[in-house]
Amino acid sequence: MNDPQVFDAIVIGTGHSGLVAAHYLARAGWSVLMLERRDMVGGTCVTEEIFPGYRGSSVANSSHSLDPRIIADMELERFGLRFTRPELGSLTMFDDGRALAPWPDRERRRAEIARFARGPADSEGYYGLLEFFSSLARTMDVSFYEPPPSLAAVAARFRTPYEQEAFESVMFGSVADIIERYLRSPELQAFFAGTAVATNFVGPRTPGSGYLLLQRPLWEQSMKRVGTHDENELMMKNAAPLGGIGAITQAMAESDRARGVRILTGVEVARILVKDGRATGVALADGREFRAGRVLSNANPKLTLTRMLTPAELGEDVYAQAERINMKGSSAKVHLALKGTPRFAAAASEEDNRLFLATNFRVAPSIDVLQHAYNEAVMGRWTERPTISGIISSALDPSLTPPGCHFVSLSVRGIPYHLAAGTWDEQRADLGKAVISTLEEHVPNLSDILHDFHVYTPLDLEREFALAEGNGAHGDIVPGQIFDSRPMPGCADHRTPVQGLYLCGVGTWPGNFMSGVTGYNASQRMLADAARPRSWAEQAGAGTIN
Repeated sequence: MNDPQVFDAIVIGTGHSGLVAAHYLARAGWSVLMLERRDMVGGTCVTEEIFPGYRGSSVANSSHSLDPRIIADMELERFGLRFTRPELGSLTMFDDGRALAPWPDRERRRAEIARFARGPADSEGYYGLLEFFSSLARTMDVSFYEPPPSLAAVAARFRTPYEQEAFESVMFGSVADIIERYLRSPELQAFFAGTAVATNFVGPRTPGSGYLLLQRPLWEQSMKRVGTHDENELMMKNAAPLGGIGAITQAMAESDRARGVRILTGVEVARILVKDGRATGVALADGREFRAGRVLSNANPKLTLTRMLTPAELGEDVYAQAERINMKGSSAKVHLALKGTPRFAAAASEEDNRLFLATNFRVAPSIDVLQHAYNEAVMGRWTERPTISGIISSALDPSLTPPGCHFVSLSVRGIPYHLAAGTWDEQRADLGKAVISTLEEHVPNLSDILHDFHVYTPLDLEREFALAEGNGAHGDIVPGQIFDSRPMPGCADHRTPVQGLYLCGVGTWPGNFMSGVTGYNASQRMLADAARPRSWAEQAGAGTIN
């Protein structure tokens, strides 16, 4: 008789990477169980009703990088996913009331850049900076689909003095230094700097802060190698799922279920079971146990290695190494319920406002403002004029809110997890008010239409979504935490020192946010390692959950 508690693989967490991995394991004929601590699937990629009648993306906002092959393999459109293609990819707003709209159409974009350029050199410098990072990515010759190389192996590919200087400027210099070589315009500088420091706990003058601008060209080069091409400079083309970001993970979950994957929500994994150096299953907080030949954790890698394993199981030295993984958080979330339509100060017409409503927008006025936010965060404080990026999913899908209303999801950067004074429970509302005040400089009618607001502090993100210190990338994507050091040396190819225990998610190489590639890669490592006539669960007797 089949045992209903035994599976080929158990996946901890139902974030998008885990859902992708589960699909490919089930597609290979494995029995797969997924366990989710929250009451809904999706991890941080969820659409939730934060206010009565108002639904929207509650943590993650964008899905620019989702691998087209994964969309096709999982048949996400068959399971309800619908994308829209807004005309404008992003909007960066400045203190003088103007805003930079980098249109996907190249000629229109050139005219827009010329509005902010300080002479012809700036116009050329904008494209020169893009080419700098694209050229660097080509020379780096790294595929996101292959095991991560070492820093030394990558550095050896830069042979000429010019190539070495370029590589070292990104790895060891600051993104501000690089940008200022090409551009004089503070607005054009801010456009690039805001992207470079978007998720990391760095300022634009922090060494290594330029690496994140390599992620997109490296991703494009990786897709070309496997026959997929999605040229999208700095994500200037937009793609938004109807129903908010959670529509993607809901479709993924339905695809998985159709393949036979069992998904349990509202259950917390307390421990990974280990016997003779091998993972054998998991134990839940409620005392139940499930067995499997392999365990894949989509949870934060530091939490996986130090909370779900003991030093004896992982090894004393490796456990100490895992405890040292840098997980400083720098993000908060603010949600707004609006009874009316926001009016952007930079919109010269109704048509402009319609386009601005439908895109990703950012308040990142200058390199100095970005650096100030970081400086304050290092000191355990948050600035009264924070850096903000946001999306209004209801502008594309009115069914998410009451008629004529909107839900705004704002990501706030440069917000420390560790406060120098006071607690986050005391400062939560004040942070929300500061964000609203900052945004109102660019949306003048905001107070008139504001119905309610909600805040997730970095501590709230840790409590609710298991984001250690509120770090949405499960560890900054910076030199020292990339290549074969992500999440740490010895665990960079999704495998861990515990046989049969694997890691996936943004905390593993290559990171790359909501691309799905880490889940895909982890599943392929697991399948390759499993090469044997019969699966473990087949030998033990796999079954279903009642």
